[in-house]
Amino acid sequence: MLRYCVVLVAVLAVPTLAQMVRQCSCSEVDPCLHVAESGIMQCADQCQNHVAAIGANYGKMRACMLEKEPMFKQAFSCQQNKLSDSCSKGGGGQVPKRYPETLKLAAFSEINSILQKSGIQAEAKSFLSVGKKFGSCVMKCMDRGSTGSCYKKLGCGLALPSDSILVQQTKQCAIQAGFNTAGVRQLCSCVAASGIPSLGSLCERIVIS
Repeated sequence: MLRYCVVLVAVLAVPTLAQMVRQCSCSEVDPCLHVAESGIMQCADQCQNHVAAIGANYGKMRACMLEKEPMFKQAFSCQQNKLSDSCSKGGGGQVPKRYPETLKLAAFSEINSILQKSGIQAEAKSFLSVGKKFGSCVMKCMDRGSTGSCYKKLGCGLALPSDSILVQQTKQCAIQAGFNTAGVRQLCSCVAASGIPSLGSLCERIVIS
């Protein structure tokens, strides 16, 4: 399995390193960022069947997410600030073309690491599987919808750090916004109360560091 993952990452990385695109200007990207922020919840609604399959009441789960919306927006704004130099404020050059698949791998790797350090990786396996399906569905929806269309029409890219650094930056922004151990446990417990009682016992063991 590890070898398969390494090969997969290598295959995905080849076009990322080989293909260069024009760097987007900040004025081009700003409208797309607003579209992305508003489109996440719409895509989550379209992917609700994945969480409903394990007995969750999506309406209640959605309320849990909306309750934390100010924190999500704060984390989003933090990440925007960290990436403020990724777009060109003048005449930009060429940047490597990036693909969402490699970022998704890095994100799931970090989630696995958090669960492992919390000592709940094996017990959380079924929930992680559902989370991956839900997350992948949301990402595909965003790519197919107005967010993806907005970026594709531009035909340019951003000067971004590596996927692993992007994930760590996002994690730190989330922690600063309140998604620390206590914040994540609270959100997890709220989600568990939406109809997934077996998740409840794991929520109090999650550690974010």
